[in-house]
Amino acid sequence: MRTRLVCFAIMVVLFAAAPRPALSQQDSASSKTAAPQPAPKHFYKLNFVLREMDEGKVLNQRSFDMDVSSDSREWWNMRSGTRVPFSGSKDVTYIDVGVNLDVRAEEAPEGLQLQVTSEISSIASETGVGVSAPALRQLKVKSAVLAPVGKPTVVFTADDTASKHRFELEVTPTRAR
Repeated sequence: MRTRLVCFAIMVVLFAAAPRPALSQQDSASSKTAAPQPAPKHFYKLNFVLREMDEGKVLNQRSFDMDVSSDSREWWNMRSGTRVPFSGSKDVTYIDVGVNLDVRAEEAPEGLQLQVTSEISSIASETGVGVSAPALRQLKVKSAVLAPVGKPTVVFTADDTASKHRFELEVTPTRAR
């Protein structure tokens, strides 16, 4: 009987000193579920208005809408235009003519911080001296702007070097629902 009691006591001590892997697995599983959830995404609709003016009078106005997310570091792109063929010495080359907008958006307390890269190109009505192909007009701007939500903000204004025309790009961000 005494031997049994000693064996039982030894087993209790050994069992108490043995590691418990089941408990440590349970702790790691509960820590995985307690990980913070990602912040909800915020989406915005950006309404761009491109105006071409001559001495303050609007000659042409175009609107471009695009949806962006402010929670990623991605660039959002819009391409609007025509691929114009030009004949080379041996083959035909196509050139994109129109409006290209690339945007990156981040939320700020005052509104939306936007990085905007824009390229505006068109075919000129006149040709160069001694050249049969028409000239291409091009305006490229990379800018940063803080745009309050719901309010129009000018991204850039630029004068055309070949005429008295002025280009103005304006953006109005609105929160998408």
